Amino acid sequence: MAPRYRWIFFDLFDTLCTVNEPVYYAGKKRAAEAAGLSYDDFMKAWKETGPAASVGQLRDPYARAKAALESLGVADRTKIAKVAELDIETIKQCVFFYEGAEAALSSLRAKGFKLGLISNATATTAFVVQPLGLREKLDLLVFSYEAKAVKPDLAIFVLALERSGCGGSEALFIGDGANRELDGARDAGLATLRIDHPMKAESFRNRDGLSGPSHKAVNSFAELLALPEMQQPLA
Repeated sequence: MAPRYRWIFFDLFDTLCTVNEPVYYAGKKRAAEAAGLSYDDFMKAWKETGPAASVGQLRDPYARAKAALESLGVADRTKIAKVAELDIETIKQCVFFYEGAEAALSSLRAKGFKLGLISNATATTAFVVQPLGLREKLDLLVFSYEAKAVKPDLAIFVLALERSGCGGSEALFIGDGANRELDGARDAGLATLRIDHPMKAESFRNRDGLSGPSHKAVNSFAELLALPEMQQPLA
């Protein structure tokens, strides 16, 4: 008999959505030019601010831009504001749903499943919530910058369960497996499923930080919807 779940939680990047890498890096080149910095120096500083931004220590795009630029000796507020503006503009241009993702969410919700998001993200990700309609498509959004913890930390999964009012045994987490997220979800008591899309934003992936190979996997949303456990929620 197939397991049944009340809640299905999804990862965002490389799971529900993909990132157009050429568009992303073109945006970062414009940001480097706006700051008067070399692209390599700017990207090194930008990446170094990522961990703090992902746990909300840099609370908004301006704070992250300020930290990155000031580390390179640039304190001009006009330049900082422009880099923050380009950060927001770029993410709006480069993040898209995978084919079948929106239809899958609609199908699962129509069947009675409660749907949530557990995503490692900086505050800039908030600017795609409305364009993607995430609040309309999902019942709960948990971002690491708000949770002050990143996957695979148990804290972000525990927070999601607390906010949903769901026990771990009643929940399934679906992700691409980056950041050992599937291992973390399993450690937090959730069932896990890897969705292994053939196309991913590979330049963002840490190959040494992938989840272990033991998680059940599908390769598309069509395969996901065909699973026995996706037919009916736990009452």
